[in-house]
Amino acid sequence: MRGMSAHFRWTVLLGLCVLAGCGGGSGSSPSGSTGSSGSSTSSSSSSSSGVSSSSGSNVVTVTVNQGPPAADGGTFNIPYTSVTVCQPGTTTCATINDVLVDTGSYGLRIMASALALAGLTQADLADPNNPGNTLAECLPFADGYTWGPLMGLDVSIGGERAPGASVNIIDDNGTFAPAAPSGCVTMGNNNSLNSVAAFDANGVLGVGVFDQDCGASCAECSVGSGGGACNSSNDIYYTCDLATKSCGSTPVALTLQVRNPVALFAVDNNGVILALPSVPPAGQTDASGTLTFGIATEANNALGNQTILTLDGYGNFTTTYKGQPLTGSFIDSGSNGLYFPDSSITVCPNTQSNSSASDFYCPASPVSETALNQGLNGAMSTVPFEIMSLNSFNDNFYALSTIGGPATVNAMLGSYFDWGLPFFYGQSVYVAIEGMTAGGTVGPYDAY
Repeated sequence: MRGMSAHFRWTVLLGLCVLAGCGGGSGSSPSGSTGSSGSSTSSSSSSSSGVSSSSGSNVVTVTVNQGPPAADGGTFNIPYTSVTVCQPGTTTCATINDVLVDTGSYGLRIMASALALAGLTQADLADPNNPGNTLAECLPFADGYTWGPLMGLDVSIGGERAPGASVNIIDDNGTFAPAAPSGCVTMGNNNSLNSVAAFDANGVLGVGVFDQDCGASCAECSVGSGGGACNSSNDIYYTCDLATKSCGSTPVALTLQVRNPVALFAVDNNGVILALPSVPPAGQTDASGTLTFGIATEANNALGNQTILTLDGYGNFTTTYKGQPLTGSFIDSGSNGLYFPDSSITVCPNTQSNSSASDFYCPASPVSETALNQGLNGAMSTVPFEIMSLNSFNDNFYALSTIGGPATVNAMLGSYFDWGLPFFYGQSVYVAIEGMTAGGTVGPYDAY
């Protein structure tokens, strides 16, 4: 049985959000404009796999491989890129490699150890409303939680720049004294993800469909007690007294929250296109694709005849699978498999050497299925897919297009089909940010 079978579902639990609350609104974006403000005007082309290939200052390479050395061999289907961060307004910078590209979360998070290893001194962000205190964040993902302070940094990815961005520094090296608040720990299933080994990455670049990682809920809750008070069910931000090592929930303005860096770009700020090549059913050692910033803002990011699925206030659409409508479905490059409910497919048994095997399916022979995706706009798309047994893959293969597992029960996610990284192989997936016009359609939407 394959030894590296950890499952990853880096979808933020957005129970805090409501429509127009997650993203907060950040103005409009050029629709259908071409090369301006010094951004790339390189032309795009189509490869034999149906993936749009492009080059330019708004394009960076994404690689699926074994990940950073600290991940100790890594696991499969983790897409990585590099991000450069600088002390604000200076040329004191560091490049962080092996950062997971995640269309299911929002904002940049970097491991404190990776920041230190890259030679950049950590300077935690002060709380403007509580002199002497530091702002921190405890973020519940579908598979656990992260905890650590905020830091103000200029963020560069390829030729794009997001100045003065709030970045969440994941405290994996114990440099941040306060412990994670109990409320967030509980929401994160008591599973800390504060390590490179837990993430198999040096950080997470959240480029999903929302601007902020919390939005109005965290900006409008109040200090104190009562119905509108900030607490772990409506707020992910904390003000921390480092002397007493104590933290309390606090409101944080939209502009100071951890934001999707793409929304802070000058021009290519309305979404991204993640394109990966086709991968054979049996998998392969690695895969290399591109992350293109902007949709219909340059000559190399035009929206063609893709199916556009507009999304609800949680970033979800409906997938109908075997007659069952899964209304909380989503497309998520941070999930390393296709996760969906199907009791007819055999689940892998856990073993002493592989305690996570039951997170995946192990059919006796490959299973071919189809599902129907439908957006709020009524647009529909039938998606064929194949599932092979976890046991059938080579341990040295990190790019797997036919891996999947059962959807875990989660009250905040509801019924869902998680279209993880296997969905991205062989096509270009467009992710448009809420409130931004992208190719004539206002986000949030996914298109492919």
